[in-house]
Amino acid sequence: MPISLDKIRKDAKKYVMKGTASDAVTLTTLDGSLTIETTGYNGKHWINYDSDGNAINSKSAHVGLIESDLVELGYPVRNGNNEVSLYGHKVSSKDSSGLTKNYVIKEWFPDETLGVIVCILGDFE
Repeated sequence: MPISLDKIRKDAKKYVMKGTASDAVTLTTLDGSLTIETTGYNGKHWINYDSDGNAINSKSAHVGLIESDLVELGYPVRNGNNEVSLYGHKVSSKDSSGLTKNYVIKEWFPDETLGVIVCILGDFE
């Protein structure tokens, strides 16, 4: 019996975003008018790749979020063209040291099949 796409979306939300791999994430809109708390999966490591595919020692940080969670909290995810648009929004979350780090969203990659948005983060100064 085939598994429904709705079931897969619920599983992604349940196991990936609400399970043991999730952390508290604070999001703030570009204009600072709204701040919410949600959960997501965070990643930060110090290996990246240059344009030639060579490994380099530089920070790479990202967060994965469930779009429906953001919408339920009234967070503006999409622009007037109904495209995900999160450039410059602020993200705060704890890393493995337990310290809260502040970032800004530089890029985002929405998976509009599962409803997950992976955001590439830059340092917030």
